[in-house]
Amino acid sequence: MEYIETIIVKYLTGTITDTENDVLQQWLSSSAEHRKLFEQICNDTTLVARYRSYAAIDEVAAKRRFLARVYPQKLHTFVRRTWRYAALLIPAVLLSLYVYMNREVEPAPEFTLTEVQPGESQAVLKLDNGFEMSLDSTSKSIQFDESVTAEMMSGTITYMPRATKSTIEYNTISVPRGGEFRLTLSDGTRVHLNAESSLRFPVVFTGGERKVQLTGEAYFEVVPNSSSQFIVEVAGTRVRQYGTVFNINAYDGRPEVVLVSGSIGVTTATAGAEVRLAPGQRAFCDDKIMVTDVDVASYIGWTKGRFTFDNRRLDEIADILTRWYDTPIEIDDKSVAEMRFTGSVSRSATIHHIMNAISYAQGVEVAVVGDKIKIYK
Repeated sequence: MEYIETIIVKYLTGTITDTENDVLQQWLSSSAEHRKLFEQICNDTTLVARYRSYAAIDEVAAKRRFLARVYPQKLHTFVRRTWRYAALLIPAVLLSLYVYMNREVEPAPEFTLTEVQPGESQAVLKLDNGFEMSLDSTSKSIQFDESVTAEMMSGTITYMPRATKSTIEYNTISVPRGGEFRLTLSDGTRVHLNAESSLRFPVVFTGGERKVQLTGEAYFEVVPNSSSQFIVEVAGTRVRQYGTVFNINAYDGRPEVVLVSGSIGVTTATAGAEVRLAPGQRAFCDDKIMVTDVDVASYIGWTKGRFTFDNRRLDEIADILTRWYDTPIEIDDKSVAEMRFTGSVSRSATIHHIMNAISYAQGVEVAVVGDKIKIYK
């Protein structure tokens, strides 16, 4: 760092050489943090002004006046050397002090692994008029109007239509990190929303189709209705059911649809014709729809209160745990991120149990650093 500090000083005082500038550019391109620090230094007008004032000093004349007035002749040699070194060191010392004072200090650990608790039933309900309310296991019944009520019981909201509505009104239920929520729509269809997910739906279904919009992940148990198909729109993909139980995961914007029972059709804006799935099949929706046979247990284990991983990459597992435990997990090493795990563990366990299992299985280290968990070799 000392060599780079010297080069930055020369850059600010306009004395940098072409070779030194090449070194500086390589250092800047090697890290976003390096560039951020450099920009902070350059944007500090007071610091830059100080460097330039040092560069403007006539070092020889200033030294001569200083020596003639202050020091006896016998000390001239010592002071001459001291002045030369001071003229070089003062700007560098200023830069070191600036870096020290403005460094991003990682906070001391604020928690232990045993303190990180699993998610719980929680969500936010947003009405068509923009009004929002929190939902949890203690919420009670909600009276929207004469046409529909919603009852809360054990962390589940159930919509109960009382009369036909002339206009369509939408509600949105959003589940934060560290949460999950269940709801029963007005047609009896049951939906289990995973953490960091949301569902927009009509308060009462009308017309020839029952259409909802999903972000994140949800498990659907759709009530059959031959005169009104159930449709899920998610990240440019349309899932149409024909009396079905299925799971949709679209956290990364590329929906993954797994059919448990019944029949569904999947279409995308780019894939063309609808692709039909049979139970035990998975459709991965990107530029085209790719269908494979799978063991559905690993895809729907979360709905039964378990994490079920089948040869899953560690960085993918970290994303899942981050959403459920609402605690960032960081993996800096690519080889660690690509490690794979198979196994099943309860979602009600503290994260400490899971981190111990990962550490034991692959010989990696797990530590709390500041406000996050780090996994490393």
